[in-house]
Amino acid sequence: MAEFVPINTQEEFDAAIKERLKREREAQAKKYDGWISPDDQQKRISEYDRQIKALQDAAAEAEKTIAEKDAKIAEGAKYRTDLEKTKIALAVGLKIDYADRLRGETPEEWRKDAETLAKDFAASHRTAPLGNPEGAPAGGKNDKRAAENAAYKSMLGSIDSAKQ
Repeated sequence: MAEFVPINTQEEFDAAIKERLKREREAQAKKYDGWISPDDQQKRISEYDRQIKALQDAAAEAEKTIAEKDAKIAEGAKYRTDLEKTKIALAVGLKIDYADRLRGETPEEWRKDAETLAKDFAASHRTAPLGNPEGAPAGGKNDKRAAENAAYKSMLGSIDSAKQ
């Protein structure tokens, strides 16, 4: 066995525990191998925050672009729908003004509605009979007028006979 040697100076103490301190440092280094310092961690966090912000801005810009394109698509779809309704309305004999009144979701439904409207308008827009130039038929409001006209004619006839 080794004989005990008393340590009298700091240099002797440092030399005696040098190997043990080296082993302890290696053990600690192995224990925290792969870890990063708090400063390095803060740098990484800052970089990730910048990347997240950049991606959020890009996503917001993409959403705005998508919304604009969706609006254009909807506008084009409305234009095509209006055009189709107008063609159907004209094909069944309706005025262009009635094309926007057609109901339904498909061209078949629009055509059916347009045909129904055209039938209703044809039934309700019959031509009125022409008036009788010789006088009004008997009955109704025109009877009173006919009686007045007859009274005036007789009065004029009596005036003419009185002059002669």
